[in-house]
Amino acid sequence: MNRFRAVRWGIAAWSMGFTVTTLTLLVGYFYYRLVRNLDHQMDRFMDDEMREMEHILAEGDPVLLEELKSDEAAHQRVILFTEVRTESGEVIGRTRAMGGRDFLLTEEMKEIAGKGSSCTNSMDIGGIPVRVRTRLFKFDDGRRRYLQVGLSEKDASESRRAFLAQTSTAVVPIVALALFGGWVVAGRAMRPINAIAAAAARIRSRNLGERVPLRGTGDEIDRLATVLNSTFAELESSFSRIRDFSASASHQLKTPLTVIRGEAELLIRNRPDDPDLARFATIMDEAAHLARIVDQLLFLARADAEKVDLAFAPVRLQGIVEQGLRRIEPYVTVKNLHLDVRMDQVPEVSGSESLLGTAVQNLLDNAAKFAPEQGHIGVHGGVEEGVVVLEIEDDGEGIPEGERDSVMDRFSHPSSRKGGGAGLGLAVAKEIALIHHGRLQALARKEGRGARFRLEIPRVRPT
Repeated sequence: MNRFRAVRWGIAAWSMGFTVTTLTLLVGYFYYRLVRNLDHQMDRFMDDEMREMEHILAEGDPVLLEELKSDEAAHQRVILFTEVRTESGEVIGRTRAMGGRDFLLTEEMKEIAGKGSSCTNSMDIGGIPVRVRTRLFKFDDGRRRYLQVGLSEKDASESRRAFLAQTSTAVVPIVALALFGGWVVAGRAMRPINAIAAAAARIRSRNLGERVPLRGTGDEIDRLATVLNSTFAELESSFSRIRDFSASASHQLKTPLTVIRGEAELLIRNRPDDPDLARFATIMDEAAHLARIVDQLLFLARADAEKVDLAFAPVRLQGIVEQGLRRIEPYVTVKNLHLDVRMDQVPEVSGSESLLGTAVQNLLDNAAKFAPEQGHIGVHGGVEEGVVVLEIEDDGEGIPEGERDSVMDRFSHPSSRKGGGAGLGLAVAKEIALIHHGRLQALARKEGRGARFRLEIPRVRPT
């Protein structure tokens, strides 16, 4: 249904609606003109007939009756009815086609006719619709006669019906043509807008250097593209400054952190009996933690700038997982965690062993950190449709469904897992997956509560 809400369909519908409205007005106007012309022609015909009858009436009523009889056949051919009355309304003569029926003659009609005007109305004579003209004639001998002439409206009605039928037949293809024409015109009008939308959709933080193409017409579309290009240029400049700052700050922090860590290690070795030995150990651990955060920030800055040096080579994920499990052994021992590892027959992937090792290690650290005492950590590997899949899960608090996408954003913490660090580990793992043309997903566990992360890496590097 959404496709029918598109602008193109809207323009086509408006075109059809405008055409239908215009046709309706035109048909109404011409139909009105047709009716008026038909009525005018009938009135003229009856007026001519009345003028002839006036001359006959002037010669006397007997002459009129003889004339009506002699013209009976002609009157029947054109379906013409004639009736003559006295001033009091008594019928003097009529055509035989009326079958003994009388025209209507009201006081209002008499009043109009008495003023020298013709009174026109419609009535039914023997099932035939008739248009009737009534006029009062005054003669020199004192006679006053109402002459009523009626003409069948059958031919006029057929003409009106034929006009409406022909118009209705023509309306359908015209409306269809209007809809098709509106669709085609809208498509041509929307083509540059669709091109702008496609170009804008391709522009992300990684390729802000791309621009919307200009057509060189100088019209509204080109002005829109110019404004968008100006906005993208400003965004590119802002992102560049942010990346440069992050990379520079991270790089500058590495040296003093290395010095602090080295000095703490030296104090611990040279002064084993110092009462502040525990404090030196804390300083060394925190310096190591800060160094790890700085390394992650530096990696993300380089990834944003697409300056990550990546040499693809065959990588054995099972070996990376084994190394990662050895590094979380302190967590496993202290928390008495149960490990469920199934990595049989997992093929090699194409990628960077160091980066993939960082991604897997971050996921294992995350699972070990949030698994409860005597909890469970599952590591399962396999192949699905040419993609190597690694799932790492824990039975901790889990991640709310509405936060499973945002949990991998930088400095993000799910509401159920506060206090989990700087919020960079999952962001780094996600970037590493993207660099390897794969993806990282946060899912719910298949059984019970907890969190499940699914890392997908293609077996072969995409060309």
